[in-house]
Amino acid sequence: MFGDQHVLGFSPDGKLFALINDQGILKIWDTDTNELKQEYTPNLHLSGPCSALVWISVSLPASTTAVKDKKGKKARKSSERSESLYIALGTSKGQVSLYSYAEAKIERSLKGEGHNGKITSIIRDTEGHLYTCGEDCQVIVWSLAEEKQLKSWNVGPEKPFSISLMPNSKSLVVGSRSIKVYSSENEELLQTFTGHTSEINLMAQFASNDGREYVLTTSKMERIICLWKIGKKGRHKSAACTLLMEDIAHCLTCHVDDENTLRVSSVTRSGVIHVYVLDVDSIKADKPLKPKVTISIASDSATVIEPITAVAASLQHSTKQGELLFGYGDKHFIVFEQLQPSFAEKMQVLVRTDPRKQAKQQLLGKRNEIGSEKTLKMITPIIDAKDVDYKSAISVSNKKVKPLDMPMEARLQNLNLADGKAVTPQAQSKVQLLVQSLHSKDETLLRSVLCTKDMKTIQLTLQKLPVQYVGTLVNELTLLMQQRHTNVEYAMNWLKVLTQTHSSQLMALGAEDLLNKFGPCIGIIEHRANCLKELSKLNGRLQLLVSQIKRNSEQDQDNLKSDNVLVFEDNDDSSNSDLDDAINKSSSDDEWEEGEDDDEKNDGESMDQDEDDDMEI
Repeated sequence: MFGDQHVLGFSPDGKLFALINDQGILKIWDTDTNELKQEYTPNLHLSGPCSALVWISVSLPASTTAVKDKKGKKARKSSERSESLYIALGTSKGQVSLYSYAEAKIERSLKGEGHNGKITSIIRDTEGHLYTCGEDCQVIVWSLAEEKQLKSWNVGPEKPFSISLMPNSKSLVVGSRSIKVYSSENEELLQTFTGHTSEINLMAQFASNDGREYVLTTSKMERIICLWKIGKKGRHKSAACTLLMEDIAHCLTCHVDDENTLRVSSVTRSGVIHVYVLDVDSIKADKPLKPKVTISIASDSATVIEPITAVAASLQHSTKQGELLFGYGDKHFIVFEQLQPSFAEKMQVLVRTDPRKQAKQQLLGKRNEIGSEKTLKMITPIIDAKDVDYKSAISVSNKKVKPLDMPMEARLQNLNLADGKAVTPQAQSKVQLLVQSLHSKDETLLRSVLCTKDMKTIQLTLQKLPVQYVGTLVNELTLLMQQRHTNVEYAMNWLKVLTQTHSSQLMALGAEDLLNKFGPCIGIIEHRANCLKELSKLNGRLQLLVSQIKRNSEQDQDNLKSDNVLVFEDNDDSSNSDLDDAINKSSSDDEWEEGEDDDEKNDGESMDQDEDDDMEI
C-alpha cells in the first residue's frame, strides 16, 4: 500500500501521527479527530528526500519568546522557556533538519559534516541529543541545544539500518544483519548478536521492572521477531525468544505493564495486526511463539467485503493500560481507533467503514450544510406573472440568419484535396493517460501510451510529467525492454528523451541511487549488444555472398539474351596464308600417297613377270 518506504511515528503524547510516503511528502494526522492537519513537500533539490523521522520536544530559550501588548509592540521578554514540538528529519543527503509543527515548515538544520549518504534511522534521548546511522557505516551524535554535530564513530563493515538507545545502561544498539551493542560514552563494542539473515529494519526496546533491558528486532525478509537480552560483554548467538508472524513487519511496538507482562504488537505487510503476550520472568527459547490474537479489518459493504489495510499501531500511547492505538486506511485517508484486544479467539475481525467512503460522506455533508445555509439566506420574491412586463434593450428580428458560405478553397483544404497531400495531425501530450496508467498499473493503457514512435509526442509528454513519476516510469520501461524487439525500440526512445528532459532530477538522486535505478536497463542493453560485433561480421560476409550471387546471376542473364553464343572475327592476312599452306600441304600429301601406290603396282607386275620366266626355264 505504501511502497517500499515505511517512515512513520507517533508524537510523544500520541495525539499526532506523522508519515512520509514514497514521494517524500510529510503528512501529519490528528489521532483524535482523524483529520489531516498538515502536508509538507520538502525541496528535493536542496534538502533531499526524507528517509527517517522522530518526534522531539525542543525547549526554546527566553530570547526567542517575547510578550506583545495590544498595540503589537514588544513590551517585555518572557523569562520562562517554552516547549515546542518538532520533527527531526533525516534526509538522503546525510543531514538533519528540524520541522516545526507550529510553523508548518523546516525552521533550521543542524550543522556538521553529516553522513556521506542516506540516513537510515534516527532516535533521541532524554538529554537533548539525537543519534543517527547511515549508509556510510557511521553513527553520529547531534546536540539540539548547540544545533551541531558532536561526535561520530564507525560501526561497519555492514550498513546499519536501525538503532535503539538503552537509557539504563547508556548503550546504543545498532542493527545491520548482526546486532552490535556500543557504549554511548566511550564508543566501546560491548556485545554482538547474530541470528538474522537479512538487514534489520525495525527495532524496539523495553526494560523490565527489575531493570533488565531487552530489544526486539525484525528484518526485511523474515517473518519472525527476535528478542535479545542486553547484559554482559561477549558474543551471544541465540535469541532469548522468537515470535512468528504471517508476513514481513512494517511496524513494531512493545510495552511492559506493572505486573511485568510484556505486550508486543506488529503490523504486517498484508495489513493485519499481531498481538503477543509474554511473561518477562519466564521467557524461554524452546520454540517460536505464535500471536495471542490476530486482528484484521474488513469493510462494511453490503455487496463486496474488502479488507482494509492497517497502517500503524502503538501500545505506549493508549489512554488505558492494555489498549491498542492503531490506524487503518491508505496513504490519503487514515482513521485511528483505540481497542482492547479480545484474547478469547485467535482471530478477531473488525468491521469498519472504509476511510475513503467516510471522507466522501463528510465532504458531502459539509457541502449540504453550506448549501442549506445559502438557501436560508436567499429570499424568493412573490410576483404575479401577469404583472411582469419583460423588456429588452436589443430587438431581435424574426428573420432566420443564413449560415455563412465557406469559400471553395477552404473546403478543399479541409478535404485535403487542395495540395493533394494529407495534413499530418499535430502531436499531443499523453501525460494524463501516462499518470493514470502508472497509478492503476493497467498494462493495456500503459502499452497504448508507450508504444508510439512519434518523438514529438514523447517529448511533450515527458516535459509535462511530474517529477515523482520518473522512477516509476523507469521501472516500467525496464520491464518493456525485456520483451520483443519492437518494444525495446519503443523503450529506448522513451529513455533517450527522459534522460534529456529530467537530467537535473536524475542527477539529484546521487550516483548510487541512479545506478540502482538504471542498473537493470544497462544490464539489458549490454546483454542485447553483447553479440553485436559477431552479428556485424556475419552481416558483412552475407552481404559479400549476396552481392557475388547477384553479379553472377546478372552475367548469366546477359549471355542468355544474346543471339550468337560465340562470335569470332579475324582480319589478319597471316592467318589466311597459314590456311593456304595447310591446304597445299594436304594436296602434296595426297599426291605422294598416289605415287607410292603406282610404284607398288609396278613392282608387283615385275615380280610376276620374273616368276613366269623362271617357270619357263
